[in-house]
Amino acid sequence: MAHAIIPYETLKKMHQCITVDQGNKYRENLGKVLPHIGDAYRSDEEPFRAHLGASIVGQECPRAIWYSWRWVTQQKFSGQMLRLFNRGHLEEGRFVALLLTMGCKVYQQDANGKQFRITHADGHMGGSGDGVVIGIPDVDKATPLLLECKTHNEKSFAKLAGSNWRKHLDYHLGLSKVQVPFDGDGVKEAKPEHAVQCQLYASKMGLSASLYMAVNKNTDDIYCEILPLDTNFAEQFLYRGEQLTLAQKPPKKLSESPGFWRCKFCEHRPVCHLNAAPEVNCRTCTFAHPVIGEPGGQWHCNHIQRRLTKEEQFKGCVDYTRNPDL
Repeated sequence: MAHAIIPYETLKKMHQCITVDQGNKYRENLGKVLPHIGDAYRSDEEPFRAHLGASIVGQECPRAIWYSWRWVTQQKFSGQMLRLFNRGHLEEGRFVALLLTMGCKVYQQDANGKQFRITHADGHMGGSGDGVVIGIPDVDKATPLLLECKTHNEKSFAKLAGSNWRKHLDYHLGLSKVQVPFDGDGVKEAKPEHAVQCQLYASKMGLSASLYMAVNKNTDDIYCEILPLDTNFAEQFLYRGEQLTLAQKPPKKLSESPGFWRCKFCEHRPVCHLNAAPEVNCRTCTFAHPVIGEPGGQWHCNHIQRRLTKEEQFKGCVDYTRNPDL
């Protein structure tokens, strides 16, 4: 069981603001927010992400992270999975509408009208945050917090919030007189990659803490946690990201056994363990390398001696030569 900072007053206010008018104001805010959740409606999905995402830097296996960064495996998802991803984006809008209903201020764009983004390692590493919230009851009402919204299935939510989360929360909401202890692992233990993501965004955006909001997709139970900025922790993973973007060779495997349970569920297993060929593109080619010391996340080809556009990187060329370490 982790020592998690749970914002009970915030959770209580969420419950009350929905109950008082039976969700009328909440539904009104949903109508305003959902049309602007861009990720839920985009139609031009690219085959790979150009940068190393802050959302994956905290994953356990450094080789899997490097493979994703180097476009080794192009994932193909089922219709069910694509609908699940889309639901995650839409849940972000539901969280924002809930915070607005509580009377919080939520900013999903920066001063230039763009989605909040962070960049690091000359633009080779980065990500886009869900937003910034001001006015939650458990902290100074003028303090801005990073907002990070996630969805969980039943098993994942139980690990995060505990098997008795609803009973535990009912006591703090004033709905029960029985005090049930918190038995969850909290974000850092249950979802370390989410904790890393929060710390990286908060650090690069100059925020003192994050508000992590999670929903159980089976029951609509909500879990919240405040993650204070840990500068040393954030720096550790910023450095990890730098090293992975610079590496020309893949890092050590998490396990040498293709039957290891984590490896069995990894999309890179065919290349990593079974000698399958990687995807053909510039990033799996021996000639291409990331440009260091210049902004913009640029790539250079030593064969044709010039910078490569993102579109060129996707396609590769007739002189493609596979990186021998793949």
